[in-house]
Amino acid sequence: MRQRIAFFLVSAAVIGGMLLWLPLAHRTEARALARAEAYAQAVNQDYQTPEKIYRFLCADFRARMSEADFCAAWEKERTYPYITPLYLFWPEVTAYSGDTAQVTFLQAARIEGMTYPVELVYENGDYYVRDWASFLDGSYLEKFEDIPYSLDWYYDT
Repeated sequence: MRQRIAFFLVSAAVIGGMLLWLPLAHRTEARALARAEAYAQAVNQDYQTPEKIYRFLCADFRARMSEADFCAAWEKERTYPYITPLYLFWPEVTAYSGDTAQVTFLQAARIEGMTYPVELVYENGDYYVRDWASFLDGSYLEKFEDIPYSLDWYYDT
């Protein structure tokens, strides 16, 4: 009988330890980098389905902007005549503290060396991206007030 009680106590302690350890297993710099790479993949490849990008955004952002509003803002942002569309690659974790990570991507651009920094926040058992603040305050719309050039010639319309 004592052996059974001891077995159950040890088993409960091991299972409890595993349950406490599992959430911490995701809280690593390698996991933050993996989430940054997945975010870049969503931005680069799934830009036509912004719902996939929205899923990477932190809870603070999602509490302030609905998925439908984000998708509408994303679609509007994509209509700006950028010479080079947003494309992120080679993420590098430049600061890491466990709860947050600063990640800097290289950005495809006409100007060599352009970077795109984002912050990742650990919440709900994984890292989520803090990005697109200009969507929240509407400041991204200011660039549409005076577009100094047109890319119509490029699209042969």
